Amino acid sequence: MKRFALYLFSLAFVFVAHATTEWTLQGKSYNVDTINHIVAGPGTTLTSLRLTGAQNLNVFYTTTDLTNPLVEMRTVKSKDVIYAREKVSDMALRNDNDKEQYFLGVNADFYNMRRGNSIGSHIAHDEIYYLDDNGRTQWAIGNNRKPIMGKMDISCTVIANDKAIKLIGVNKVAKGHGLNLYTAKYGKTTDKIDKIVEVALIPVESPISVGKKVKLKVSSAVKKGGELEIPSNGYVLSGIGAERKFIKSLKENDIIEITTTVSLANGTNITPSEVISGYPVILRNGKVTDPVDILKHLNGLHPRTAIGNDSTGTKLTILIVDGRSKVSEGCTSKVLADIMHHVGCDDAMNLDGGGSSELYVKSLGICNVPSDGVERTVANGIFAVANVPVDNEIASIRFADYKKTVNKNDTYAPVFYGYNKYGILIDTNVKGVKLSCPKKLGKIVQKGSTLQAKGAGTHLLTAKLGNLTTDINVTVKE
Repeated sequence: MKRFALYLFSLAFVFVAHATTEWTLQGKSYNVDTINHIVAGPGTTLTSLRLTGAQNLNVFYTTTDLTNPLVEMRTVKSKDVIYAREKVSDMALRNDNDKEQYFLGVNADFYNMRRGNSIGSHIAHDEIYYLDDNGRTQWAIGNNRKPIMGKMDISCTVIANDKAIKLIGVNKVAKGHGLNLYTAKYGKTTDKIDKIVEVALIPVESPISVGKKVKLKVSSAVKKGGELEIPSNGYVLSGIGAERKFIKSLKENDIIEITTTVSLANGTNITPSEVISGYPVILRNGKVTDPVDILKHLNGLHPRTAIGNDSTGTKLTILIVDGRSKVSEGCTSKVLADIMHHVGCDDAMNLDGGGSSELYVKSLGICNVPSDGVERTVANGIFAVANVPVDNEIASIRFADYKKTVNKNDTYAPVFYGYNKYGILIDTNVKGVKLSCPKKLGKIVQKGSTLQAKGAGTHLLTAKLGNLTTDINVTVKE
């Protein structure tokens, strides 16, 4: 799991960094070395940075071109149920199929560590998994494939017997008063609660989804005390407190309607297929917000996860800052926001961090070093999905390094990555590649696999596998 990240950052201390610049993060200066930059999938790159300054930080981020027709962003609930935790890598592997490749993923929402349910609202591929208006912010993919983030009003309204009542939650533990809706993702039955009354519902034509008014038929008599079986293809509507009367008015075979809408703070309605929660928005229109008084941990040095986008909404960035170690100490939310801005984001939102921070890339595994030392099980994740069939034929090759600096008389035996015709990384150690170079760079030894640097300056090293070619700039130091 840790091999990729540890390998990259061991190189940072052995070789001169490939590209160095300086950033100012919350008034403090950092040297920024680009350790590596590779293609991770269709329209997607993975970049690794080493920051040295007020804190030492290892940063990993991906950039995805959302205009690429092969790629879409999706969210996944662990094990596809409310009360469960699962590794990000396992979520990807479980959802991979013959037509869809989950090639990149990151942990998402904060969650109940004991039960595994997320803290905030979650819609995955049009299905409402969890709804709770608890003040958290959300990230969504809108109608035009562009990301949206901020506080969203996700509203489910039940209409029956000339009354319209807004749900207080979906798959939420019933407390106080109000109407709750339960789906089969909650479990086999609802909870046992003495003062609750419930009915089962089945769709008349289509299931509940955002932006639609759907009809549902009452399929059971009113049951008191909870523990009502949830239909595998339906729902349970429960009432507690003042809403008990509404449930008691329903009879078997009655038809009710449920309308689901999602609106932004400015009142604009959207119909996203994916919504996931985090907290808070840390960058808005290129300016760092001031969220440190909202949650105490935002002002401490911790591992961090963030998601953001550029001003056009076409470039999506997922970023991890490792933390809680001497190698990478972690950062505050404001420093995280500054980093997101430096890598090209105008808007960004904080996701769950700490030991949950993990970035997965297919064929590479977990690319950062989680602070627990192992990949943690989490509540849900955000994934880049390639809508392409499985294809294990290498159609292009690339150097694993994006640039290289060596000392004169040193040898360099490069590693090669192989990609299929869709741009998915399928082989991280391609064999049989042959090198060639100009004499002023050096000579090729070890049956064409290794450069022996003899010259000085920067020159092109070329590699060939059959009719596939690629090259890299190699700088030789005297």
